[in-house]
Amino acid sequence: MMNSIKVGMIGIGGWGENVVSAWHQNPYAEVVAIADLNTRRAQEIAERYGIQAKIYADYKEMIKNEDLDVASVATPDFLHRQVACDCFEAGLNVFLEKPCATTMEDCNAIAEAATKSGKKFMVDYFMRFIPRFRDAKLAMENGELGEIVQGYARIDDAISVPTKMLRWAKDSSPLYFVMIHNIDAVRWIIGHEAVEVYAKQQKKKLASIGVDSPDSVQAMVTFANGASVLFDSNWILPRTFDGLNDQFVRLVGTEGTAYINLTYQGLQIYKSQFAEPFEHANRATVYVNPMFEGRTTGCVEQAVAHFADCVLHDKQPLITLKDAIEPTRIACAIDESLKTGVPVKL
Repeated sequence: MMNSIKVGMIGIGGWGENVVSAWHQNPYAEVVAIADLNTRRAQEIAERYGIQAKIYADYKEMIKNEDLDVASVATPDFLHRQVACDCFEAGLNVFLEKPCATTMEDCNAIAEAATKSGKKFMVDYFMRFIPRFRDAKLAMENGELGEIVQGYARIDDAISVPTKMLRWAKDSSPLYFVMIHNIDAVRWIIGHEAVEVYAKQQKKKLASIGVDSPDSVQAMVTFANGASVLFDSNWILPRTFDGLNDQFVRLVGTEGTAYINLTYQGLQIYKSQFAEPFEHANRATVYVNPMFEGRTTGCVEQAVAHFADCVLHDKQPLITLKDAIEPTRIACAIDESLKTGVPVKL
């Protein structure tokens, strides 16, 4: 049994910072190297968290030169395939940010590489590590909800995300960047596979300011048990909205209803003005990585800790290879429906 693991971080953009800080504070992990094209930012993040890591511009040089156990990958969504496959070929366990990929071709290539390597692999669908979603799953398993009949799952982002946070918004959409979180969480809770989707999208606001990406996507997804769930996502919420994001899930069953509200969790701090684009009144919506006494807490910390435990003790991650792939399969079917204007069977 291993006593500790050496981690190489690949991609230190906005989300990568959250993940590397979670790895750094894990008592069983050591971040020994960080790879990012922006080496200046990588160095700044390392210094901010006191991480004694070697900085690389090329991840291939990092995995060649460093004695690593885990590659933690937080590159843009559409660039996952090559990085993940290279890491598996190098004999590394891979912790990959969601989604697994944005095409089934890329997903299948990653799955094949993971299976061939025999190493641990987990996609960071961190909603599963939020207590509210976990408790809804337990209620489902305990029979408190009965059979799910109908649902509504909304997750939105403020317009600062595609216009300020992401340089690659034109290569993404609300479907792959935010909706896929709820797709995974609902599929997990219901316990059935999707069999049909029908979707619509709108392109107005972002197109008017030169960003070639949908404003919003709505998708009706039918599951094998007959349940229909409307997934609803946009990333054009105004700057004045109370939070950086807005998330609500309701699942109606034959015996009970699960109601999850992650937008308002009990703390809002209102000011005459906010200093920067990502500051909002809702403080509790940063359920992802709230800081307490200088430490990252929340579902990202829990997801990282779970994967570290799986590597250390040779256990299978709770998020399986099938779980990694299925949300992308559903998303790709939604994408096809958006393009064709007709329902798509899976």
